[in-house]
Amino acid sequence: MANRTLAELDREWALIESAPESVRALARWRDTEPALARCATLGDVLVERTDPEAAPAVLAALARRAGHDELAARTLFQALVPGMIGLATGPLAGDPDSLDEVVSLAWERIRTYPTWRPGSVAANVLRDVRKGYREHRRIETSADERIAAVAGTTVPSAEDVALRRSWVGALADAHRSGAIGDVGVDLIFRTRVEGQSLAEAAADHHASVEWANCVRWRAECRLRPALAEAG
Repeated sequence: MANRTLAELDREWALIESAPESVRALARWRDTEPALARCATLGDVLVERTDPEAAPAVLAALARRAGHDELAARTLFQALVPGMIGLATGPLAGDPDSLDEVVSLAWERIRTYPTWRPGSVAANVLRDVRKGYREHRRIETSADERIAAVAGTTVPSAEDVALRRSWVGALADAHRSGAIGDVGVDLIFRTRVEGQSLAEAAADHHASVEWANCVRWRAECRLRPALAEAG
């Protein structure tokens, strides 16, 4: 899974980096971001990121745009891929799915990065990703227990077979397969089953309502094919 994830990211970046739209976007960024003045291509931006003296300003420039500019966010994301790999193969190496989780968390953090935050953008993002990963793993057992409580049982039976035709069964299957992560399950249960507002659920994750809505929307998109199959 990790190798496939990295290969997909590399293929995607190769297309983005060579696109004429990317060159034009970078030209616009240079008008207001002096740190990018020497960069003619997005590849140049990644080269600048390897310079210890230039990197802080380059990453800060991308972070300032990441909340409203998807290409800037994707460029910052690509610049941090080595750090994500180091995190997934170092402190989180015991989990075979850690890289996929790290990638997802990193993208969400980059799109919501607080531009006023002091310190290194790279260190801050990776620190938040590691913290988020730990928090998600802590709620994993809770999420499974809540699914079981609604389903009534996790032991295969006639009732369980029938349940798998419902949305709860589809959600349980999606969670177990990894199609929907812990946070997505948590947000769906809090807002769709337990009746909490999205604002309350977002606050518990120390996130904005917009972020929570995005995560829940993606989780429910992944759930729809299973629901359609279940009829």
